Amino acid sequence: MLLEMYIRNFVLIEEQRLEFSAGLNVLTGETGAGKSIIMDALGLVLGERSRNDYVRDESKKAVVEAVFAIQPDNEAYLFLMEQGLIEDDNPEAVLSREIFANGRNTARVNGRNVPISTLKYLGSLLVDMQSQDDRHDFLQVDKYLDYVDSFADHGTALIDQVTESFTGIRALQEQITKLEKNRQQRTQRMDFLQYQIKEIEDARLREGEEEEIKALRERIRNAGKYMQGSNQMLEYLYGSEHGASAYDLIASAANMAAGLRQDSLFAEILAELETISCSLQDMSAQLSAFKDTLDFEPDQLEKLEDRLYLINKLEKKYGPSIKDILTFQAQCRSELEILEHSEEQQDKLNEDLQRQQEEYYWLAEELSRHRHKATLQMEEKVARELGELNMPDIRFKIRITSLPQPGEKGMDEVEFLFSPNPGEELRPAARIASGGEISRLILALKTSLAEIYKFPTMIFDEIDAGLGGTALNAMARKVARLARQHQLILVTHSPQLASYADQHLFIDKYVENGRTFTSVSKLDDQSRITELARMLDGDHFTELTLEHARELISHHID
Repeated sequence: MLLEMYIRNFVLIEEQRLEFSAGLNVLTGETGAGKSIIMDALGLVLGERSRNDYVRDESKKAVVEAVFAIQPDNEAYLFLMEQGLIEDDNPEAVLSREIFANGRNTARVNGRNVPISTLKYLGSLLVDMQSQDDRHDFLQVDKYLDYVDSFADHGTALIDQVTESFTGIRALQEQITKLEKNRQQRTQRMDFLQYQIKEIEDARLREGEEEEIKALRERIRNAGKYMQGSNQMLEYLYGSEHGASAYDLIASAANMAAGLRQDSLFAEILAELETISCSLQDMSAQLSAFKDTLDFEPDQLEKLEDRLYLINKLEKKYGPSIKDILTFQAQCRSELEILEHSEEQQDKLNEDLQRQQEEYYWLAEELSRHRHKATLQMEEKVARELGELNMPDIRFKIRITSLPQPGEKGMDEVEFLFSPNPGEELRPAARIASGGEISRLILALKTSLAEIYKFPTMIFDEIDAGLGGTALNAMARKVARLARQHQLILVTHSPQLASYADQHLFIDKYVENGRTFTSVSKLDDQSRITELARMLDGDHFTELTLEHARELISHHID
């Protein structure tokens, strides 16, 4: 509940602190004294839009703070815990708003800067505020469905399922639309991919091929030099017509070492010479084989150059190496496969959409069934509340009609119908002309919904407007009973309503040193009687009026 407010440099308020109690808190005062200023300040700290004219002294900022005590089972407490804005050992929330003359403003919760949207959402969990300006807003058609759902026994689980199913339908429809829209682009893309894949396939590339071709090209270009060098080396190593070769000389040395191998040194040398001889034979064989590879076809070099040209052309288009080209080809094949199966994918999406729609319609029908049952409970509850507000002949009906298209909250549209007098036809509640009828209908609705929504604090700004006599007395009793379960803050000009106050705050406007100020003071028992007398009979009230005020306080009718 709201514990206190602090207001500084705000419109006509220099600095003011207001404390609120449980039960019914009443704010009264002359017309123009500043009751609307208090409501504006409270709305501001609950996230409403700010105005530059809120700042009294433009050399300083305007400040509004509100302190709330929050129960651990309240949704606001869970939200604050999730956001890290409240401590377990201090279940209070200080909401503050600062406004500067240049239009800049800041919002804080327990000293931490937060977006205005956070303040507004938190305020919606803490306070149900009804001002004169938004009476018709409460009767907006788009809110009726939520009111009915609050009476339904499905809780939020079924609504969440419907919403989730609807979201799934929208997602599938978007995917199908995207596939259909891109069908022409997809065909063009498939043709291009097929061309790229075929171009690479026709080249019959393999990794390492480019390096091998370059090496072979180098060998062809230097074939004459390699042939001459090979022949010369063979003569030196293995055979020569002009003198002993290395192989012959090693063989002679080996024969000599064999004759002396009784000495261990020559035995070792003989073994090494035999090894060298084998190596010379191997090298000679390799050189002979190499010479055989130097016999090339006349156009082989030209063919190699053509092959390298093709590889280089593909590398410019698809990647810096054959490996990259082959990787690109694999990616193209993968994309082509996906595109080739897009028709199958679209068929599957259509099947999924049909299943999702069947599930949605089943859930929506189930939700609608619960809502029709809930309307009966709500009609009965509201009718009873209206009867207690001295509207015994009223008729209140809730009409549920089916929407032509699926919606996020199902297939239902709700309308509240109201007939205040016998013989009058039911009309949409939002078109009620009488201010008194609107006030009583809103109070009946809020009283019915309050037990379900469990708002910690409810605020009514002149909900008694347009009422008098018996109707006003009935409303006063209704408000008093409601205040037993909720903290109520009530701005009123009605002495009947004010007489039920658990705490009475008086708003006064005065002029000092040429400046106008608004102040708020808590009334004691005697001051309350005086204020009720003023509300009954104006400033020139009599002793009889004072006695009437005392009777109002002492003879409340339960």
